[in-house]
Amino acid sequence: MNVVLQWLTQRALLLYLVCLLGAVGYAATALAARRKREIAQFSLEKEIAQQQGRRAWAVAGLFLALGGVIFLTGRYIVPTLPASETETATLEAGLTPQPTTTATPTITPSPTITVEVGITPETTPSPMLVESPTETPTPTVTPTPTPLPTAEPPSCPSPDVQIIAPAAAATVSGIVEVRGTAKINSFGYYKFEVQFPGSDMPNFIQQFDTPVENGILGYWDISNQEIYPPGGPYRFRLVAVDVYGNTTNCIIPLYIR
Repeated sequence: MNVVLQWLTQRALLLYLVCLLGAVGYAATALAARRKREIAQFSLEKEIAQQQGRRAWAVAGLFLALGGVIFLTGRYIVPTLPASETETATLEAGLTPQPTTTATPTITPSPTITVEVGITPETTPSPMLVESPTETPTPTVTPTPTPLPTAEPPSCPSPDVQIIAPAAAATVSGIVEVRGTAKINSFGYYKFEVQFPGSDMPNFIQQFDTPVENGILGYWDISNQEIYPPGGPYRFRLVAVDVYGNTTNCIIPLYIR
């Protein structure tokens, strides 16, 4: 019984709304039956309408009475129930009770065990340390670079035909910018030539028709290693030719990387 009362109290607002809607609905039905009775022409129709109105008013009164019972129960009956019964009803109705704080038990220290005289306690053997073998470092062998053969010194006797860059015995690669002077009397043209290592025959590279003084003479493309394999010395030649066919040379050794 207590469970039912507690359940009604918890859902009082919803039950009030249901009772109100029921009472209003049946009251409207009773009023409609009354209007139907007033406009009826036969006595049988009036009697039927009157019975419908009475039943509707009775049901509306029942809804109102039910709402009053729920109100009185929640207001006067439930508060008078014992606390234990109320708590039991709350649990049975599906409510989650608030957790009760439980005191944390105090941990009592265990008594100290004393070793009796004459009993030798067992000793735990210490773990033996195993020495790891020492690795002997392997010496790193540094390769000794192969010395390049000594090239002959540059041969540029005339100050009018000189190579400033690259310097003699320099190591070059890619596209080499050649700077210097090629300006002689009765100038005709100047050209680049090269002698491969171990060869005495110069090979033509390029020809220029304008004299140059302390500037860019031209470019030498040695990026193709099939034509110019690395090594040396290569003898790079700057040859100036006058209008009469006389030549003035400047020869420097170079190494290709």
